[in-house]
Amino acid sequence: MARTVTQVCSTEGCGKLAAFRTTTRPSWCLDCIDQLFRVGGLIPLEPFVDRKSYRRTECIACKSRLPYRFEYVLDQRPYGPVCRVCHWREWGEQNRARTKTELDQAVGAALQAPTGLSEADRELLATDASVRASVRRWWWPKERIQATVGMLHHDLLFDTAEHNDGMDPIAIKCLNCGYEHVELPGRLAAELSGHWCLCPICNNRNKGICASDVVVGFSSHGMSVAEPEAGTDTVQAARCARCETPRRISMRRLNRGAVPCYVCDGAADPSNPHRVYLFHFPDWHAYKVGITNSGNDSRLDRHRLAGGQLIELIEVPHRGAAFWVEQEVLNAMVPWPATGLPTDRAISGWTEMWDDSAPINVRLGDYIEAANAITLDRELIEDWKRNRSVRVLPSSDLILNRGDTVCFTGSGPEKSRAQWKMLAQGVGLRVAGSVTSITSALVAPPGGSPNAKVVAALSTGVPVISYQDFLAAVEGLK
Repeated sequence: MARTVTQVCSTEGCGKLAAFRTTTRPSWCLDCIDQLFRVGGLIPLEPFVDRKSYRRTECIACKSRLPYRFEYVLDQRPYGPVCRVCHWREWGEQNRARTKTELDQAVGAALQAPTGLSEADRELLATDASVRASVRRWWWPKERIQATVGMLHHDLLFDTAEHNDGMDPIAIKCLNCGYEHVELPGRLAAELSGHWCLCPICNNRNKGICASDVVVGFSSHGMSVAEPEAGTDTVQAARCARCETPRRISMRRLNRGAVPCYVCDGAADPSNPHRVYLFHFPDWHAYKVGITNSGNDSRLDRHRLAGGQLIELIEVPHRGAAFWVEQEVLNAMVPWPATGLPTDRAISGWTEMWDDSAPINVRLGDYIEAANAITLDRELIEDWKRNRSVRVLPSSDLILNRGDTVCFTGSGPEKSRAQWKMLAQGVGLRVAGSVTSITSALVAPPGGSPNAKVVAALSTGVPVISYQDFLAAVEGLK
């Protein structure tokens, strides 16, 4: 008959039975385990299960409620606060005093009361490079933290500071595995770059660069990846989240200005002039910056239909220059992300928006001179050459008005070319024999090699739509 082996609590003089058995390490009874948690500064709020299980506690010093393993409590006690909030708060206080300059402190104090900023202060925030760098590094309002951890598949549990400068700890919960842990907001930018998972549990499981960060990176460009692979340079089998057009591209190339979707985002020659626009959406309390091809107003029309008001529109020499302007504006506005409706409904392009309460006044014209000196990356041209095959634009993305000019190529179903032209003229459209910069749309059958008209449309940014979608686009003109 097998004999039951028992183990006595390792606390001297206790004599009670231990809560778990081990042959290599001490073991304790339930009362002494609770006391060891308290010695570590934590009050247990849940029953003890085993030494490796997480147990919710309340910190005696800061009152934060987070789960910790008993093994971790034992290992951490000799090195400082067991509570991660207290640990990072001490670390932040030490490093804040060492790394923050007088400028950083002055900017932070000014942003705590943005309504009191003078026009001169707002001008400084918008134009001075050192001030802008200070804002990006040291200003973390709750909206910015929530938007950032949300993109990294986490929920914000609580923030420990009213005006966080990136050095005050926050508690977050992983949406993938449920792990609750403590971070510093100032470290989140590295995770957004796709270098590793924010969640240590998921990061250990993936044994390296986290594939979920790839999903985040692609989704910020309006793309989806069903089976992501780790690595910012890994070519992913992606699809446009709007029109389902497939695209093979790496996250690094997207971040360097490659066209996400050659259907929805345009197929113009990147070496041709591009435009950068600034819209205000009063109903969403947000501004939006974006890029569109010169001569193609369909995207501007879509934003107007969504309630947007065009504030400014500039033209720059090529897509690389336009992408640089867009990134400069977004870098300046990153502490004030759009919240509410754009994010709640996952509106396409919300990552290019910011809250209209931001104290910086954006003027695109201020960037033109520097944009003209930007060199176009040859990779953008090569990518365009590989992906400029005939792809038709969904009719929902095209708005035609009476007086617009259209052009036809190829064969349409059920009607001759002359009959299609008569249909267009009958609803008030003008029909041209060739594609120019004033052409509103080229109607073409999908597939096949690009002919001269299609190449001209791709080069000038003129939308290419199918005959069926042309019928849907003109339905409202009849």
